[in-house]
Amino acid sequence: MAPEHAVETLRVRGGAQKTRVLGALKANVVDPATGKAQEAEIVTVKENPANPNYVQRNFVNRGAIVETNLGLARVTSRPGQDGVINAVLVK
Repeated sequence: MAPEHAVETLRVRGGAQKTRVLGALKANVVDPATGKAQEAEIVTVKENPANPNYVQRNFVNRGAIVETNLGLARVTSRPGQDGVINAVLVK
């Protein structure tokens, strides 16, 4: 099992730093009906328009639909670039 929130810090061109998510069990989920954000557990990846194989391997990237304990949510952040998983509930 992956650690709670595994990240990697990289040095990129120009000396800046980029934080990459290697493993995460939780995401910051916003409910558009109420505008409230809360932390939710990620259960599995349901759909990924980038590559169907990512669903089987549970890869999370921008645009992926993940099942959380609050419902289905679309990932809006770039976990490989931002270092965090943000999502919005879809109905």
